[in-house]
Amino acid sequence: MTNPNYKKILIIRIGAIGDVVHTSMAYHAIKEANPDTEIHYLTTIDKRLLENDSAISKVWNINYKFKPFSKGTFEFAKLLKNENFDAVINLQPSFKTRFLCFLAGIKKQYTYKKNNKIHAVSNYWQTAKEAFPNIKIYPKLNITLAENVCEQMKKKVENYPHPLIIFNAGNIFAKRQGRTYPIEKWIELGNKIQQKYNGTIIITGVKEDENMLKALESIPNSISFVDKLTLEENSALIKNCDLLISGDSGPLHIANALGRKTIGLFGSMPTKRTGTYSNGEIIISKKKCVPCNKRRCKYLRFSNDLYAPCMKMITTDEIMERISLQLAQGEK
Repeated sequence: MTNPNYKKILIIRIGAIGDVVHTSMAYHAIKEANPDTEIHYLTTIDKRLLENDSAISKVWNINYKFKPFSKGTFEFAKLLKNENFDAVINLQPSFKTRFLCFLAGIKKQYTYKKNNKIHAVSNYWQTAKEAFPNIKIYPKLNITLAENVCEQMKKKVENYPHPLIIFNAGNIFAKRQGRTYPIEKWIELGNKIQQKYNGTIIITGVKEDENMLKALESIPNSISFVDKLTLEENSALIKNCDLLISGDSGPLHIANALGRKTIGLFGSMPTKRTGTYSNGEIIISKKKCVPCNKRRCKYLRFSNDLYAPCMKMITTDEIMERISLQLAQGEK
């Protein structure tokens, strides 16, 4: 199949941080095979996570809740139209994004079709291959952070005792249940880690979880960065850690893309679809209904219950075994 002569394209992926990270193999594969193609990226997350990447010429931000028929959308579409894109690779197909592409006058559109049988990374790459048949599978996920921000975060943690282990324990009030590990188990795990390694536990999370995560500060030699960092700074913090432990979340996939060691705790989410793509340990709940991939857990009696049984079943001893394996491997 002949490769189209696209000189300028737009990639769209709005929404979750992890999903945006998972698209990195697609746009790097395009740029590697087609170095003269100018790639623009439209997203709703902080553009600083992408704008230092040499594969991307420009990052466009739009509000996640943008209304398709609003004045602002029409004005934004006009800006896109002035770019004269040859094609769009729409990795977030919805009426809103399709309508935006129509308003922007981008006639050639390649639309993502979800395939639950393969990993999201491969799924995004397949969509990119429809537009650029000459691309090859890029070897790994990859994101590029600003060097000065990485250096600043390095200085913040350089005097902390190693190992530096990040507890990404947030996302407690997420709409999708079966992703969050119980706070009391995080505390139990932290105490076991400190008894064995006597390093530093770094706690991360968003403002919404701040009051709940406060309890983790009882862990010896723990430092909280909850609601204190931008997405870019938090990513730079991850780059300087020895290990990150997290449920299925954006920071878990950022760590994966940065080549850091990770342990992912998975309950309801299908690991073949959304698990770490490479160099990550995954602990899967042994509950028979896993993975259900449902937003609401049928075993939770009340709507305000926080922790699904599948996540409760993961023991701290299991996690400690994986920590020992990961830290024993040395630096990657």
